Amino acid sequence: MTGGRPQQLEDLRDLVASLEPVVPAHERVLPVDPAVASLFPFGGLRRGTTLWIGGTAGATTLALGLIAGPTRQGSWVGALSVASVGWAAAAQLGVDLHRLAVVRADGPDWTVAAAALVDAFDIVLFGPDHRPARRDVLRIAARARERGTVVVAFGGTEQERAWPGSDLRLHIQPDGTARWHGVGRGWGRLIGRRLQVTISGRHGVDRPRVVELWSPGPAGVLDSPVTAPVTAPVTAPVDQPRRDTARILQFPAQPA
Repeated sequence: MTGGRPQQLEDLRDLVASLEPVVPAHERVLPVDPAVASLFPFGGLRRGTTLWIGGTAGATTLALGLIAGPTRQGSWVGALSVASVGWAAAAQLGVDLHRLAVVRADGPDWTVAAAALVDAFDIVLFGPDHRPARRDVLRIAARARERGTVVVAFGGTEQERAWPGSDLRLHIQPDGTARWHGVGRGWGRLIGRRLQVTISGRHGVDRPRVVELWSPGPAGVLDSPVTAPVTAPVTAPVDQPRRDTARILQFPAQPA
């Protein structure tokens, strides 16, 4: 895209204006895939809440797995600070890239872009490429509560990046608790990894609890160990949308 900062702001406003609400405001929970529904006290992503996902490995996969179901059901997702995310992998996890807009912003433009996304999208995904100040995080959470937007932030350890005021925290246990399956001594192939996720927070989470999750599972997507046992067959991947179907905006513009 060409033009300076004013043009980029105008482009972002045009994108916001072109999006029509796809979920009525009174429907307070966005449905997720059944495999991850057990992570949430309400069985899905509750509008107006902030969710933080942390851990040394697996946080990105879990975050993408959580937004996969809502995008396929018509919800729009805006993503910010996600330069390290592979969108081809996101498509394999079930994310509908036609329902995704990726915005690139740095410095003072970050807060402007974040506010615009919270105003316009059902879900806003914040990656680890930018660490906002505490006051900015609190403002984003307050704005999300007002607008009925779900905020999903991921990346880093709990001490480094647990967003203050998060309603729900999903912390992936250290690598030592992860178990890969499918390979024996000199035979086999990897079919999946089982992680332990500690869930804590408020609004229906009275005390921390631990849930096991395939990430990924035998079919290449997030799954529950109950619904996808270790003996489940490996299925061939299905055709997925092209990576370039995701909208990517550079904010501000890069010089030509």
